[in-house]
Amino acid sequence: MQSTAPATIRLDDQHPAIIALSQADPKLARLITLIGELTLTPSDRPYESLVMSIISQQLSAKAALTIKTRVKTILPAITPEHVLAMDEEAIRQCGVSYPKIRYIRDLSTKVLNGEVMLDQLHDVDSSELLNQLTSVKGIGVWTAEMFLLFALGRPDILSLGDAGLQRAARWLHALPERPDKNYLGVAAANWAPYRSFGSLYLWRAIDTGLVDSGLPVEACEKT
Repeated sequence: MQSTAPATIRLDDQHPAIIALSQADPKLARLITLIGELTLTPSDRPYESLVMSIISQQLSAKAALTIKTRVKTILPAITPEHVLAMDEEAIRQCGVSYPKIRYIRDLSTKVLNGEVMLDQLHDVDSSELLNQLTSVKGIGVWTAEMFLLFALGRPDILSLGDAGLQRAARWLHALPERPDKNYLGVAAANWAPYRSFGSLYLWRAIDTGLVDSGLPVEACEKT
């Protein structure tokens, strides 16, 4: 099952989202300047992306890659039809746990019967698609949000359950302790309709060590 993927999204200083985010949030504007251009390449195989997300849950990157590679070798293609036709024990021998096999089969069934509309992605808004995805066993809100953001390139996804984003948002805006721990909600208050792209910069701030530098964003040097 395939869908035409959007082109690679190139977030440079001429992109409307970067212009809008920079105008909406001076601290984020500084972070964008420090990090520079980012790109996001959505997937043209949304079903396969979801299957691989389920397989990867609670595994190291290395272990997940090994198992995903094995799964790809036993299936002619990663489609709901092929997954449901494949013997469960063959998938188990690849290293996929029985619960994850059940999750993948539940996803496959719901895609085929239309409960999860991966064939009409452009006709389903993010809120509805999130509801559809989280109806699948083993797909929680965070997994669904990551799919919407990275696999589909939806521009306005804000994952409030992502601990890394919350930590980076608190650093970016130098926010005091909050009982609700919702630093991201405060920091991203003016980021719509491009909250996905603001989040990409927060993740990169973690990856490049800016968040743990001990310095405010204004005092950091370009990476």
